[in-house]
Amino acid sequence: MASTPHDAATQLAANPAAEALIQELFEHAAHAQVPPNPAQTAEYTREALKVGTAALNIFLQINVTGPVPSRQPLADVESQFLKAWESTTQVTTPSNSAVDPIMRMRRDCVRQLEIDGVSPYAHIPSLELFCLARHIFTKTLSTAADDTVRLPGPDAQKHSISWTSLRVHVWHYKLITQPSLGGSTFTKSSNWIELPSLATQITESMDAVRTRVLSDDVWADGEDWSLHDKVQFLLEAANNNILLGRPDKAKELLEEATRMNNFLYALSGALGKRTKFQEKSISQLVVLALSQGTETVTPAGDDVEDDTKPQALQLNDDTLFEEIQFTKEQDGGEAKSTELPEKLANLAPDEQPQLSPLDQIILLTEATIKDTFSPADTLTAEEILPFATRVIADKSTNWQIYTQALLVRSRIEVHRSRTLERGVLQMQAVADQVLTDTTSSTEETAKTTKEEEKDSATDVPSIHVSAPGRHTGDEAAPATSAPTSFFPAAKASESAPADVRLRYIHALSTPPRWHLEAELAYAWAGAGSIVSALEIFKRLRLWAEVAVCLASADAFDDEDGRGSGGESKAKGIMRWQLFHKTGADATSNSDADDEVAVEDVTSLKADDFMGPERSPSPSNAPRLWCILGDLESNASFYEHAWEVSGHRYARAQRSLAEHYLRKKDLERAHDAYKKATTVNRLDPDMWSRLGDISLRLGRFEDAAEAFNRAIGSATGDLGGEDAKTWSNLGTALWSLYSEVLAAQKEDKKQGVTSTEAATAAPVKPEEDEDETVAAAAKTAQDAEMSRDPEKLLAQALHAYKMGATAAHDNWRIWENVVTLACRMRPPAIAEIIAATRQILRIRQTEDAVNAPVIGALLQDAVLSKTKDDAAAAGDGIYDPPRGTPE
Repeated sequence: MASTPHDAATQLAANPAAEALIQELFEHAAHAQVPPNPAQTAEYTREALKVGTAALNIFLQINVTGPVPSRQPLADVESQFLKAWESTTQVTTPSNSAVDPIMRMRRDCVRQLEIDGVSPYAHIPSLELFCLARHIFTKTLSTAADDTVRLPGPDAQKHSISWTSLRVHVWHYKLITQPSLGGSTFTKSSNWIELPSLATQITESMDAVRTRVLSDDVWADGEDWSLHDKVQFLLEAANNNILLGRPDKAKELLEEATRMNNFLYALSGALGKRTKFQEKSISQLVVLALSQGTETVTPAGDDVEDDTKPQALQLNDDTLFEEIQFTKEQDGGEAKSTELPEKLANLAPDEQPQLSPLDQIILLTEATIKDTFSPADTLTAEEILPFATRVIADKSTNWQIYTQALLVRSRIEVHRSRTLERGVLQMQAVADQVLTDTTSSTEETAKTTKEEEKDSATDVPSIHVSAPGRHTGDEAAPATSAPTSFFPAAKASESAPADVRLRYIHALSTPPRWHLEAELAYAWAGAGSIVSALEIFKRLRLWAEVAVCLASADAFDDEDGRGSGGESKAKGIMRWQLFHKTGADATSNSDADDEVAVEDVTSLKADDFMGPERSPSPSNAPRLWCILGDLESNASFYEHAWEVSGHRYARAQRSLAEHYLRKKDLERAHDAYKKATTVNRLDPDMWSRLGDISLRLGRFEDAAEAFNRAIGSATGDLGGEDAKTWSNLGTALWSLYSEVLAAQKEDKKQGVTSTEAATAAPVKPEEDEDETVAAAAKTAQDAEMSRDPEKLLAQALHAYKMGATAAHDNWRIWENVVTLACRMRPPAIAEIIAATRQILRIRQTEDAVNAPVIGALLQDAVLSKTKDDAAAAGDGIYDPPRGTPE
């Protein structure tokens, strides 16, 4: 839906209407009252549509798809923006300021895009282009007479203003997503954002566009849309709902698109081998898919023209096959499943027909839904991988669709030891095609050659002078800040142009470059390459991650090593972000990022930033204070982080608690963890640590509650908890049982009745809990943890049994099961027998035999039972019934 995006920058720079619209953009931003737009003619609407579409395409080319656009046209466009911004903005920055004027203009653009109190990522390249596109489609063209516009040209392409406006709203939502913290995927990170106003705009726009595009009413106004356009809209709507965290609606739209396109696919199984040394074929997950009209499979020997697509790296492993080797039956056919449709059942898993681009997107959208809304475990990864593999196996694939499939596969492979190397390198290759100019322009090369020949002939070096903060179009970016390609430069024929890459970008969940880079950095860190991760974090200006990388790579013993003094460098960066320079005025409001160039941050010294605290604080100040507290072992920094966050940053209290634990101050550590769990009730590790401390302090009831919370807030096969948590819960309940039993004996001595001793305390809600919620929680707690000794003993036994199930080979937990089962009244014979059997299996020694327990078993389960004379054999030998404890 765009004019040729490959030349979009050139067309935008040469379009006279662009200059007027850019001026209008900054006038709207600078003045609250602006004159209304004049009556729009059809020609004005077409020109504005051209400018807005070109601006959006260039922005997406720079930040999402690549390739890197030509420098000179982009520099001309930047000059137009800067000229308009300076003419409409009161520039108060001194002329000798080190802040780039373009950077100040983009900060104004960031403020324009702020919505619901949340701003976009602050370092987005060429953000002014998106502001222009948003202004045109949401303001300038919002009053256009016709929604559908045809631009002149050989194809007379049809454009929908409302549909493009929807796309602008969606990308506005995506720009709010900050770089990934922890390596989470883009769609998962987007679900954490709360933008009710923008989400409402997206939902209302989707409904309006659906009415226009999918309407089957013969009396409906507007033009008819093709089946291809309708299916593409449904896929875009499905991905939009994934972004907004609505899995049910996304699945519904995906199913509608599948039916409309007559696409058949299923996740099934087939016998095959994964390893080169595997002798027996086992069932492997595979996606069987068939597009309409592609029932025939092209033989492998036929010549098929492949689309230009990114390079899929080989695995090159000595154990794993490059692809699953599926097993064929003796008659040459594949094993068939009776549950599959007939057309899919007849497909060979490794010889499937070519899919259409929209059907490939359907498979990737299905994978995205599973990845975003399913637990992050090995089973989910096994279900997702076949969808990406099916798309990668196709010979003809759109560049961006293939890129998304490679990215889905890489995200899974970076978590497996055998495929870690290929996963990281493939993700690096995907990032390179967006971040770096991997192709060499013939014109630029020729120009550079001529300049070099001229310089060598005169023996006089050429000197270029530019204004502060500006650069010419021919000037290369500084090598220290510009990303470089990890792989050799590709030929021009090996890279797809921008219009091919942008064709389906709105129907894919492709992350923007800053989020992709963050994922890549965490992947490199997971592979052990801290230096590679450090460079990426520096480029993204994620200073907390930079400090963590420096501290991790520290090597004080290696004076000449790369990581020498990493901890001191990390201290310097943290103090640079939080404090002014030594001797500076507290009233200074300079931004820390403006004081030091990105490439110089590792040379900062902590002693140079001992001035007053910066005000306002950085957006992630609580985390920075905690990292500085870790580096300097200063508990006051944790306390300050807690105050700065408004008592909402649980990590501050957790770090403070660990500090007190190292000081052996259990009481203060207990109080700190109580505050931390009050803020974050879904962290099983903090609940478990609170239970450990309570156990050591002898507060058994608090310990039991904490361990119960840890188990309830975790996720996994057995509730997500490990054997240690279950065992500690059993210990807490057993200790509470002993305490209650001792208290009851003491009460009997003093003549106190059990009713008087069991008077309940009033319910007190937590700070952030409603009284009703607190009462319900107290009721559930009372029901689960009664102070009845028999119930406490039964609960302790159950906890130990769950711990033994999680750690099947830990004989000590089985010993605890035996101990508590023997104390039950009557004894739990079945549990004693099962636990004793496991102890003997694990230890395999005579010392494992507990003679008193065996004697008690014989006495209670065999000798005390009344024997039936009819059960005795003819020789008088008693044969116990099968399946009984006897």
